[in-house]
Amino acid sequence: MGGKIRIRNFIPGDAKHMLDLHQQSSKYFEDLGISREFILNIAHRSDYMFLVAESGGRLLGFIGVLYYSHVGRGEIGPVCVELNYRGEGIGSMLLDEALAFLGSMGISRVIARVKKMNMRGMQFFEINGFRREGCFLRYTKQGEDVIQLVRFI
Repeated sequence: MGGKIRIRNFIPGDAKHMLDLHQQSSKYFEDLGISREFILNIAHRSDYMFLVAESGGRLLGFIGVLYYSHVGRGEIGPVCVELNYRGEGIGSMLLDEALAFLGSMGISRVIARVKKMNMRGMQFFEINGFRREGCFLRYTKQGEDVIQLVRFI
């Protein structure tokens, strides 16, 4: 990658590009009928935030962060990076920024859920300090198993 990557907070103009990235990797995510409106609505929640990675004005990836400050728990997901830029550290940059934010909010326990068939997704979280915590059988609407991973910060 030639340009400098910047991690920043989501702005409404990012929603269409995020939807495009999400659709590139739709087999790895639960089918929840994600739309531009869905992204905009969830981004306005007080307990959720999106961070995006961009370079030269181009959106290369994003991460979602759900947090419950009053109980010290958070959840990462989704994490999505453009296909042509995977393996270049963008996902880890997004995750590092998300974990720093969660730590600043008093969060100490962070989970991520990954479809059992998504070996690359599980490897990503394990490389970044998460460990497998459990398996949810037939967890998705389509009946797919999901692995929950945890990291303490």
